[in-house]
Amino acid sequence: MKKYVLFGLAVFLCCLIALAPAGIVDRLVEQNTQMELTEVRGTLWSGHGQLALSLPNQTILPVRLSWSFQPLTLISLAPGFEWSLQNSELQLQGDAATSLSAQTVSLQGQVGATPLNRWLDLYDIVLAGEFVVHPTSLLVADTKLNDIKGQIDWSGGMVRYTLSGVLHEVDLPPLRAYLERNDQDQPTATVFTLDGSTPLIIASLTENGFARIGMTKLFTKLLRTPWPGS
Repeated sequence: MKKYVLFGLAVFLCCLIALAPAGIVDRLVEQNTQMELTEVRGTLWSGHGQLALSLPNQTILPVRLSWSFQPLTLISLAPGFEWSLQNSELQLQGDAATSLSAQTVSLQGQVGATPLNRWLDLYDIVLAGEFVVHPTSLLVADTKLNDIKGQIDWSGGMVRYTLSGVLHEVDLPPLRAYLERNDQDQPTATVFTLDGSTPLIIASLTENGFARIGMTKLFTKLLRTPWPGS
């Protein structure tokens, strides 16, 4: 009897998702003041819209957000969707699922420098090139990023930055970041050159939500501003 009840509940949820208007997604996004979803079409089952992300004093170029419900995920009580984000500078796709205790997201694709430069401009940094996001997974629980595993490659290129009021310009080689948990169970990104074994940058996310970013002496040499002493 129990399995028939669960089956009936699954069918009901599928029908609900299939018929519910996509405007519900718009209202969910509106709860985050840094995001805006417009031109919403379709249903919760399958739909699309234009998603814009706002940063201090600027707005990232809107991207086309598309989603499609995965009905088989109801069996595991973790409803999931396939999704994609696309515009002239960004093509990402993956899937996302949520349960009572956590949310998981997987993604892969390509990101140009332009969307990132709109954010890096706040720190007087401009870079060229393109990023390739290899299959990467994230786990969020209690509104915090608990786990991450994946890889991001940067094609390399010209980087401009301001240090002590002086503008610097340097051509960097292709770099690779490995995303994982460190020995303190913190989500961490460790950056290397493609053929190197010495870390250049180590960035980790602390429990209080702050990012700790460190660079090695080798990276200061690549930036042509070598760190004095040991």
